[in-house]
Amino acid sequence: MRIHRRERMRGWGGRSVGLRIVALCRGADLNKINPSFDNDSKGDARRKRAFTLIELLVVIAIIAVLIALSLPVTRLVREVGRETVCRSNLHQLTVMLKTYCNDHDGLFPNPTYLYHSVESFRSHPGQPSRVSYGARYPWTCRWHDAGIGPASRLLRDHKELQGALIPYLGNPKVLLCKTGVRAYLERGCNSQDPNRPRRLQPPVIPGWGPGGGGVRRTVTPAPDPNDFPAVVPQYCYTMNGNLHRTFLTGSLTGGGNAVDARTVRITTIRRETQVTRSPAEVFAFGEENSWTINTESRWPARYNLSGPWGGTQDGTMNDPGEPIDAQMPTFRVTGAITTGSLDIGPSYTTFDTPSERPYASTMPPTDVGDAFATYHRPPKGDLNTGHSYVSMLDGHVRKITVSDQLRKSRRMEGLRESSLGPGGNLHLAWPLEVPPLAGWGSQ
Repeated sequence: MRIHRRERMRGWGGRSVGLRIVALCRGADLNKINPSFDNDSKGDARRKRAFTLIELLVVIAIIAVLIALSLPVTRLVREVGRETVCRSNLHQLTVMLKTYCNDHDGLFPNPTYLYHSVESFRSHPGQPSRVSYGARYPWTCRWHDAGIGPASRLLRDHKELQGALIPYLGNPKVLLCKTGVRAYLERGCNSQDPNRPRRLQPPVIPGWGPGGGGVRRTVTPAPDPNDFPAVVPQYCYTMNGNLHRTFLTGSLTGGGNAVDARTVRITTIRRETQVTRSPAEVFAFGEENSWTINTESRWPARYNLSGPWGGTQDGTMNDPGEPIDAQMPTFRVTGAITTGSLDIGPSYTTFDTPSERPYASTMPPTDVGDAFATYHRPPKGDLNTGHSYVSMLDGHVRKITVSDQLRKSRRMEGLRESSLGPGGNLHLAWPLEVPPLAGWGSQ
């Protein structure tokens, strides 16, 4: 019988498999029957262990595709995890606020002095024996000044500088949201000169760093540096400023802006019992941007969401009856995070008319006061378009979008109507059942 050349090279060729099976059934040693079996199996194993270049490239391409598909999912999961922490922080702050109110006969803390006391803002020009903390640490930079932050050694050693909420604060990290910190570091501090302010700024006080007016001081203080402190975020959450304020409400007469004197009411909010709306409808704490969002801001938007407050002559929301302290700065509403107060005001003001015969005037479009943050999961990376979270007085946390924040008079085409009603974010900040000046439909 003629055996093919290939069969002679491989031993028994095509009959190898059959003979292997028979030999195994009889208990024979394959290597003794045909020693070429062992060599063939080792050669086959070596050939099977090797990969060709094409196979390697295919595997690498598949792995690359899987990684590309998983990266967005991983990023989303991480962002959702950060948001969960931020929501938990807001809830904890509301619990701290409730504890404070229980300890102080139902009184709300003054949001301006939430993290820093009144004394920490005072300046004492001409009194070298007294430390002017207000001059050394400008109020507009408190949110990112590590020298006087809630976790700073200064506040630990000087209890008199601590704000109302600091004694209830266990871990200062609860004041930080990682997503907010990342946005703050990207946008920096813009509280100094929001939208090129149109109204007069506080006077220059010797010893002050740059603050209030957004321009470098012409006076040379010594030995304090005159530069802005480094941006090291100290807190991302601020309290509803309307929980410590006096309101003037009323309805308009006819088709004009004259306020019907019979409907004018002046209401002061200082206690929990003075909040007449449901605790589930009024926010306690919210997240706030470090930049303004309007058509004239440094990062302009199509809509006017936040900006300097135009409700009073000095750009503040202070009560007219409060005494003026010459040692204290003028806390203006900049539209960006500064102190612990988040001030969302109505669209009408009566600051330039007598209270007995008020006349409602509309503020400039960009003078809208503060707003909630917009840095969570912004579409296409635009930090002006993301959503935010707020905690309500009853403790629950809810999500707020840009569309929800825009009130009727500032709504843009292409954006859906606010789920909060015509008042937008003011609806969450307003603590009274009585609507704001001129009514909700006029906001």
